[in-house]
Amino acid sequence: MFPRIPQYSYVLVIHWLKFKKVKPEQTILIDHPQYGLLIKNVALIDRNGLIWCKGENLASITVEVLGPINKKQIIGQVLKIFKH
Repeated sequence: MFPRIPQYSYVLVIHWLKFKKVKPEQTILIDHPQYGLLIKNVALIDRNGLIWCKGENLASITVEVLGPINKKQIIGQVLKIFKH
């Protein structure tokens, strides 16, 4: 998520998103089985309820490579960024 979230920054994540509706353009923290913890923006939610996420950096993992995630993989919504 660089440049919006510089390296060594801290983020405040709220976990209640697991119980609320996920919406496009929200910034979320996910636990991806292959890539680990990632902060991404919700690009879209398909008709099957799968969530497709995108990064902001040109070097970010593409939506297609990242693949869809399900709501169980969402740790929470990023509320605040504390830049180092």
